[in-house]
Parts: sequence; structure tokens; C-alpha cells
Amino acid sequence: MKADRQSIPVSLPKGVVKEIDEMVRRGEFSSKSEAIRFGARLLIMLEKRLHQRAEDYAFEDAMEGLKRGKNVPRH
Repeated sequence: MKADRQSIPVSLPKGVVKEIDEMVRRGEFSSKSEAIRFGARLLIMLEKRLHQRAEDYAFEDAMEGLKRGKNVPRH
């Protein structure tokens, strides 16, 4: 294992493991570990984008409220 990685135990439903095995068999990933690393990176990217979109929406909503003369709640 490379020094920049940490091994963690993971339990997955049998159906998920079967799907990952199939992706590996088709050559989409070289191993189960590669597929799971890809999924973890994808999850992190999606989560960051969701938070950014929520922040963008809140900012736009606050700006619209200011334009209309509404009070904007303070945090």
C-alpha cells in the first residue's frame, strides 16, 4: 500500500459488491478498490457542489430580498 493511503474496512450489501465485480469484469475498473476509491471521490465532489449551490442560492435569495426591501436574517 502506498504511504499516502489508509486502509479502512468497509461492509457493502451483496448487490453492490456484485455490481462492482461486474464493472471490474468489464474492465471499467482494474479492481474493487479502484472502483470504491472512484465512488468515494465522486461522493466528495457531489457533496461539495451541493454545498456550493446551496450557498449560491442563499446569497441570491438574500440579494433579491434586499432589492425588494425585505429584512435579511443574520446568522
